[in-house]
Amino acid sequence: MPQPTRPAYRVEFTEAAAAVRDTLPEQRKAQLARGIRVLARDPYTKHSAPIGPDDYSRKAMVAESLLIEYGVLEGVMIVIVVSILDDMQFIADDED
Repeated sequence: MPQPTRPAYRVEFTEAAAAVRDTLPEQRKAQLARGIRVLARDPYTKHSAPIGPDDYSRKAMVAESLLIEYGVLEGVMIVIVVSILDDMQFIADDED
């Protein structure tokens, strides 16, 4: 007998996270959306990690080079930060 599925968490974005999401090319937006849909079914998945001392603030790589930080509260998953790791600059890249 199949297991009953748990309803997905409702997903909300902060203005800052939505602004980053909205700058992504369409293919990357689709990758982000798919990753978040999967995460919304289980925001405490083993593929995510807590940030800080509680379990409600978390981070996860939702697609290649797309890291999100999010909070979970009463059936809502709030995406706080969307980080694009593709074009990172490193401190060692700067010349003195």
